[in-house]
Amino acid sequence: MKKIIVGLGNPGPRYVFTRHNVGFLGIDQYVENNKFIDFKKTSGRTFEALETNDFILVKPMTYMNLSGQIFPELFKKYGMTDPENIVVIYDDVALDFGKIRIRPTGSDGGHNGMKSIIKVLGTKNFPRIRIGVGKKPDYIDLADFVLSKFSKEEIYDLYKILDEVSNAIGMILEGNLEKSMNKYNGDFLI
Repeated sequence: MKKIIVGLGNPGPRYVFTRHNVGFLGIDQYVENNKFIDFKKTSGRTFEALETNDFILVKPMTYMNLSGQIFPELFKKYGMTDPENIVVIYDDVALDFGKIRIRPTGSDGGHNGMKSIIKVLGTKNFPRIRIGVGKKPDYIDLADFVLSKFSKEEIYDLYKILDEVSNAIGMILEGNLEKSMNKYNGDFLI
């Protein structure tokens, strides 16, 4: 059964380098680092995907809060039903900028994209890669913070972080979820 790697974000150029889009950026970095030439581009009404013989990389086009809406169409298109073959990559404001956390299961942690996915799938038992985008300052609304762009200084470090996310994706696709957890869930910080 193929793995489905879903990077969460919002479609459109205005959101590209916002904190909420690190899931999309993680997918892009994995593609760039591996220079796949055998990708087949596919899409549906609710998603864009790159497919190989072994896995599918997916970006929802539904906007963050409706991320779960991709799964009925995605499962129908690819004949899949097992949520344990899904890995979701997303931003986490509870983690310091530069931290990565990988878990085999977990709650939504207050993340609206994850709430949507858990609701549609009817389970929280699927792996996830959480990327720390920094804690929200007191003076700014959460929605404004996650939709804010990274600073120039953060962009420099962001590429190092995304390289590590790309490495984690590769480890998980090779069947090494536990190894990726051991590497990134400690004090690892860019």
